[in-house]
Amino acid sequence: MRRLSIPLLFLAAGTAAAQSSTIKLNQVGFLPQAHKLAVVPQGASGTRFEVVGADGKTVFEGALGAPGRWEPSGETVRVADFSALAQPGTYRLKVAGLALSDPFAIKPDAYRALGDAALKAYYFNRSGIGIDARYGGAWARAAGHPDDKVLVHVSAASRARPQGTVIASPKGWYDAGDYNKYVVNSGISTYTLLAAFEHYPGAFKHDVGIPESGNGVPDILDEALWNLEWMLTMQDPNDGGVYHKLTNLRFDGTVMPHEANRTPRYVVAKSTAAALDFAATMAAAGRVLAPYEKQWPGMAARMLAAAEGAWRWAEANPKAVFKNPADVKTGEYGDDQLDDEFFWAAAELFIATGKDAYSQALRKYDAPLTTPSWGNVRALGWISLAQARERLAPSFDRARIEARLDGLAAQLAETSRNAGYRVPMASKDFVWGSNAMILNQAMMLLQAYRLNRKPDYLAAAQSGLDYVLGRNATGYAFVTGIGARPFLHPHHRPSMADGVAAPVPGWLAGGPNPGQQDKKDCPAPYPSTRPALSYIDHDCSYAANEVAINWNAPLVYVTAALSTLTPRPMDKDLVALDLLAREEQQLQFERFDQSIADAIGAKIVERARNKRQTVTVQIKQGETVLFTQAMPGASPDHLDWIRRKNNLVKRTGHSSFYTHNEVRQGGGDHDALPGLDMRDYAAHGGAFPVVVRGQGLVGTVTVSGLPGADDHALAVAGVKDYLGVQP
Repeated sequence: MRRLSIPLLFLAAGTAAAQSSTIKLNQVGFLPQAHKLAVVPQGASGTRFEVVGADGKTVFEGALGAPGRWEPSGETVRVADFSALAQPGTYRLKVAGLALSDPFAIKPDAYRALGDAALKAYYFNRSGIGIDARYGGAWARAAGHPDDKVLVHVSAASRARPQGTVIASPKGWYDAGDYNKYVVNSGISTYTLLAAFEHYPGAFKHDVGIPESGNGVPDILDEALWNLEWMLTMQDPNDGGVYHKLTNLRFDGTVMPHEANRTPRYVVAKSTAAALDFAATMAAAGRVLAPYEKQWPGMAARMLAAAEGAWRWAEANPKAVFKNPADVKTGEYGDDQLDDEFFWAAAELFIATGKDAYSQALRKYDAPLTTPSWGNVRALGWISLAQARERLAPSFDRARIEARLDGLAAQLAETSRNAGYRVPMASKDFVWGSNAMILNQAMMLLQAYRLNRKPDYLAAAQSGLDYVLGRNATGYAFVTGIGARPFLHPHHRPSMADGVAAPVPGWLAGGPNPGQQDKKDCPAPYPSTRPALSYIDHDCSYAANEVAINWNAPLVYVTAALSTLTPRPMDKDLVALDLLAREEQQLQFERFDQSIADAIGAKIVERARNKRQTVTVQIKQGETVLFTQAMPGASPDHLDWIRRKNNLVKRTGHSSFYTHNEVRQGGGDHDALPGLDMRDYAAHGGAFPVVVRGQGLVGTVTVSGLPGADDHALAVAGVKDYLGVQP
């Protein structure tokens, strides 16, 4: 990448001053129904704001919020809330005394290009393959590091593989701005991509332009497999242990990958952290890739077997803490707190196998939940447990899972509400890779939102994405090639050495870091010691401006999640979940017995007869059928539909129509619920929960024979008729 001709050190002071008087907002834009905020600096002379269209005409206006201080930046700011503006278009924010904001869009696919770029960045960082111009455009390059002849370092030597043994360990992703590969960081990175697909498969139906595109497998899984296949080679087949990293003895210079092939590469020391991160990732991958047995025969089973082998090694070697050998000077990823790794691996293996030994390990290694990072992966286990909670019940307490995730999300949402910038980041969160910190916070907020649909959690998660796209104290959009003010000079060897003016696209910068560990090595000064302002856009800055695979992964996840979970104008058969939840709260009973069931059943049948509808009605209390009637011409299949819909209500506590909407609005397939045998469950409308105040769920009122939305409406109408609730 070509360097600027003007040294950045002369621009730092002026840049900082300019940023302090700039309106800060998401420079990419918003989905129509998203929470939409901008941060207005103290220099504004007015108390109101306008949103103007491309023609300069005002389309929305409102009052600025009260002034609030944000300690991480030392600023006093006001917030402009224009969430009510949902009309697609391109806009700017206008405030008296300030320049117009950067442009932003409102559109239904606002994050598609961002998500595609964030995922494709992994392709650009592949080891062992050239980047073809058909897929890489200006960033095409020759292949580097085939890693088909890698040496076993003395620290990794064993009787079966003594020092100097040559092994093959191809593929994988370069970890960050350097050309080495690390199992620990690969674990959280690959898992997060797999989770993004598992949770939001609808977001990955289109190709992003990699060599595997069009092969019948979502590109995100093809990309994950490139790294998973490398990870498999890092396991010693003789004992199940996993090498910590594949590396040069020292970092390469600022050259392209194929020019860095001239020094030996080594697998270095087995570690407990590597074994457990490997075990967790492989167990999760086996689960996610299982439907692709035709494309990758035996792969899912191989991964699960490898995961269990790594677990056994870790149990036998629970304190093999990695430290760089004296002659190895590359990244360490050292971690001497391993309970979180044991917990994550146990969670994935328990989900995969159901074995009691893993369940016991979960309880042994449980601890308070925190935002995930490569050094603390406990939260990843809770994410997977939440995804599988229906299938695991009753052997693993669903309420416990939900309480853990909600507890963390509530803390993050409260921080966001009280912060001047309305983000969940506090001063303590500005660590190395702070941009990944806020995206991982957003990811945890989204886990809780998936469980309880609290709007505050979705809003705070949206703010996390807004932050990295421009609503931050620096004013940068922290993704290469994205936004009006993207950062331009990542600490990333291919971007620095390729001779292309623009950096490789789609990479997230590490972000503000008050540690400023590279200060003595950089010609450009940091503009401030404030946590949120400790950032320089210079390729010398490995502490604030490097890129990394574990930082991009939550960007992929959060982009997919918000694109899926943000409410949209409803399909004609979909209903907002808060309305359905309110309906369930309203239609509860003081008691329930045979006479009530008969009365409700008669009212439903009467309504159906008046509308010439052919249905079957069943009302149960526990497992006892209190009322059943099949109208003339009703299909015998109605009773099986009733059985399956009733099972879903008993499992979820919600109406079957609520679950139908929840799954559909989350981008899922209502006829293929994860962890449930659809021969016994049906996420179609028609089964409504009978709840007695003070007792909880005691039965169901179920209708079958019409489209799901109509079945639901008829069941609810019968309950309303009995309770005297107005339609």
